[in-house]
Amino acid sequence: MESAADLDAIDELRVFRERFTHSDSEPDLIYLDGNSLGRQPVEAKKVLELVVGAQWGERLIRGWNEGWLDIPLRVGNLIGELIGAADGEVILAENTSVCLFKLAVAKLKAQPSRTTIITTSDNFPSDIQVLHSAALNAGLGHIVRVIDTELSDDPMAALCEALDDSTALVSLSHVSYRSGWRWDLAEVNQAATKTGSSVLWDLSHSVGAIPIDVAASEVEVAVGCTYKYLNGGPGAPAFMYVRSDQNDLINPISGWFGSQDPFTFDPSSPAASDITRFLTGTPHVVSAALIQPGVEMLLDAGIDSVYRKSVQLSDRFIQLCDEQLGSLGFEVRSPINHVNRGSHVALFHPDAQAVGLALINEASIIPDFRPPDILRFGFAPLYTRFADVDATVDRIRELVMGGAIQRWQDKNPIVP
Repeated sequence: MESAADLDAIDELRVFRERFTHSDSEPDLIYLDGNSLGRQPVEAKKVLELVVGAQWGERLIRGWNEGWLDIPLRVGNLIGELIGAADGEVILAENTSVCLFKLAVAKLKAQPSRTTIITTSDNFPSDIQVLHSAALNAGLGHIVRVIDTELSDDPMAALCEALDDSTALVSLSHVSYRSGWRWDLAEVNQAATKTGSSVLWDLSHSVGAIPIDVAASEVEVAVGCTYKYLNGGPGAPAFMYVRSDQNDLINPISGWFGSQDPFTFDPSSPAASDITRFLTGTPHVVSAALIQPGVEMLLDAGIDSVYRKSVQLSDRFIQLCDEQLGSLGFEVRSPINHVNRGSHVALFHPDAQAVGLALINEASIIPDFRPPDILRFGFAPLYTRFADVDATVDRIRELVMGGAIQRWQDKNPIVP
């Protein structure tokens, strides 16, 4: 295996690491939770000072006419460039769950004769909850069918078997939040199209780490989170992608910013004809503006280069785990073939929570824990080094062999 130092020395993305904030008080910290919350771009501080200090502080309400109203579409277009969408097909709105609800209900009402929503057991739990709510609120007697794919050797076959002429909508996470399993966008879309059904994608765990081409893959609608690999900041607004030919879709939560002319203050104003019809209330100006630096960095780096390094990092981690941690009760639970994997690796251990707490509190490594027995290690290629991979495996081994599990076995943090 090539040395981590040699790989870091020739890494074409190494210059981007310094464009993120690193704590002087924790110089040895290894952050492997970018799949949950990305690091802070240095440029975000400048954006915050501009929006809060100069614009809000000095220009006050005049800011609405000086760029604030443009942020949802302007940043949306940047995300669109990253995922292969045309200008005007991506917009920032509320959080991912609300965006998913809007598009799910819109899609269900567009096909009133079909009654089944299909999702899978490895979908994000909130997404499944939202789909049940969408089924109820569409008012057409829809049911949600959850296909068990977590233990399936062939999830695609299980999904295809479930599709029939009653299927209105398939809703999937492009990359599973737990295992890191990655669906083939084009393959799923083609299978759904054959039965006359639609697919609503959640790109939260793939956008910014995995190449996505919504046009080439024939994606109709999608949502995505901006605070993971896009590094937009905690609670940053999500985005919606609506292909420009989806003109029959109606926003189920109408509001003034989704109307043709919000500032006539006319409650009977018709919906806007473009993607802004999926807006509802006032845009989140400050948090939305903070998304731009992270997206611009990814565009500068090039998503193909980002993905190439992602594969190298995660492949290396998997190999080292197999070689050094298998005898200590660890087992990789993500797909071994990178074609079927996102940019995080799920590592099983019966005492995973105790191991995770020991890593955070004793070894300056931040992964995350997913009940009951999975640790997730997220590799964000713009700031994760090959040396971080090697050091993580070394520190896990040292901690477990040194009795760390016993020290942390009975601790239960609020946020795992």
